[in-house]
Amino acid sequence: MFYRIHQFWQAIHPIITEDELAWVISLLPAPSLALFQGQPLPEQRHALDVAQDLWNSGIRDSHLLIAALLHDCGKTRYPLKLWERVAIVLLQKAPRKIWHTLSHSSLPLAASLQAAEAHPLWGAEMASHLGLDPRIVELIREHHTPHSQEGYLLYQADNRH
Repeated sequence: MFYRIHQFWQAIHPIITEDELAWVISLLPAPSLALFQGQPLPEQRHALDVAQDLWNSGIRDSHLLIAALLHDCGKTRYPLKLWERVAIVLLQKAPRKIWHTLSHSSLPLAASLQAAEAHPLWGAEMASHLGLDPRIVELIREHHTPHSQEGYLLYQADNRH
């Protein structure tokens, strides 16, 4: 529970230091830096936390670290308000049937839930358009439904942040 409070605080008051930004720049190929910086600051902070989590666990695979920094870039296609992000986090713990029912309802939250489900595909499309390595594209695509060992590592790190 404490980490969710911390996550909420980070969403309200995100900070990225100059050293952290320099690290991001050192990892990302030039075209993808704009994709990272096009995300709202709370999403950048989250992506940086996920990438640092992987780095701190000893991972040096550049494809995986780049995917971590860009894994939520698809969210820029349908920006969510803070209350929508909070609702999505809470609903992720609910039975799948509740999510499905709400996402296909006429409630204002329905489109937000649909966007939450679609953002991995959107992000993969955006990364592919930039010409990023197909492995990075696939890791972004599968970050909620991992199909590979690297995808599972990204999934776990994402869930910790």
